[in-house]
Amino acid sequence: MAILQTRPLPEHSGKTAANNPDTAKAALIEFFKHPSAIILLVATIVFAVLRLQQGALDWRDAAVTLALLAIWPVLEWLIHVVLLHNKPRQIFGRTVDFLLPQTHRWHHADPWNLHWVFIPLHVLPLVAPLLIGGAYWLLPTTVATTYLALYFLLALHYEWVHYLAHINWCPPLKHYRRRVQEHRWHHFKNENQWWGVSMGSGDRLLGTAPALQDVVRSNTTKNILGATENG
Repeated sequence: MAILQTRPLPEHSGKTAANNPDTAKAALIEFFKHPSAIILLVATIVFAVLRLQQGALDWRDAAVTLALLAIWPVLEWLIHVVLLHNKPRQIFGRTVDFLLPQTHRWHHADPWNLHWVFIPLHVLPLVAPLLIGGAYWLLPTTVATTYLALYFLLALHYEWVHYLAHINWCPPLKHYRRRVQEHRWHHFKNENQWWGVSMGSGDRLLGTAPALQDVVRSNTTKNILGATENG
């Protein structure tokens, strides 16, 4: 959806880190209050059950699983860089902006406001038909179903990890602690680095996971329209 006028940043919610869940139980309860988390969970279950009804798994299921796991970190990186941080453009003298990057700017401006942490609901009816239709058009039926079950599972995992970075509780696992740490650096140190959210290998591959001490602090982490290549 194109918006012909960039909306101003909304008034700050007043949310702080202290307002957000700080126990496992509170974190789970809050997570599933958000519709996108429920939608992705249901989609994962539906396609997983459907695949089990379609017959035994074979090497093709393993192949598509490995392929998706391999490309996911780069896909996540590209979505963050190209779509979420997309800037308004002048086309025929009019400012064309998209709602998705606008909501992401609001997320940067108010990072502890959980309302802006989750995938915006307007994205799902736009993307889901293309994703599902494309999978069944390009792949054999059983392979497409496996692909979709895993894709929605990885999207749900993305939502979970992103959410963890904006609350006060984190599972005691090194992977999650590292992902939370790097995403907070993206928000509070420099918005031009650490683009990965649920996985970090895309940043390692594409050179955007520098040592913290090598990065200059940006003054535009909360107003990313003012961002420059060097922060």
